[in-house]
Amino acid sequence: MLTASGHPSFDERLQPAANSLRLAVVCILLYLTPAATSLAASPSSTSSVTLTWVASTSTNVTSYDVYYGTTSGSYTQVVSAGDVTQMTITGLTPGTTYFFAATSSDDASLESLYSNEIEVVVPAGRPDGSLPELSLSRAGSNSVLQWPTNFPGYTLQWSTSPAGAWTDLTSSPSNSGSYFAYTNTTSAAQGYYRLMR
Repeated sequence: MLTASGHPSFDERLQPAANSLRLAVVCILLYLTPAATSLAASPSSTSSVTLTWVASTSTNVTSYDVYYGTTSGSYTQVVSAGDVTQMTITGLTPGTTYFFAATSSDDASLESLYSNEIEVVVPAGRPDGSLPELSLSRAGSNSVLQWPTNFPGYTLQWSTSPAGAWTDLTSSPSNSGSYFAYTNTTSAAQGYYRLMR
């Protein structure tokens, strides 16, 4: 509607809509409340990672969620941490790279944006730091050695004596299901094998 001066005036009938718009803006600002910051991690074992973060600056935060996956920015798993600033994620695959981020939620169940993303490589080894298990079987006159494929980057060596000189078996192992497999066709009365990294 126009005033006597020809300028549009504010129609009081639009006041509820304007209030709703203000409320929506406030809700968006609440949603954008800073999340947890300074997310950091330290591998606890070959299948777990302990995460820590700095609490959100919001005073009404009630819980935190940790998101993670094997692709940066694409999180396929989420775990609720509760109202704490540390959590251990278990059930991870050794030798795999994971990406983590955290969010905070307030007492109105509004969730923040993601924190900083961190990249963690879960160690490919046992919790005590020892090497993966190496199994040996016979196939006719050949020796077949196998170790799990989630322990990449190891070199297979052999020797005629456990105290003797070790020689790399330079041929690349084949991939047999969930195992690396190396077939030694060299005839020998006795041999010793080990994995080195």
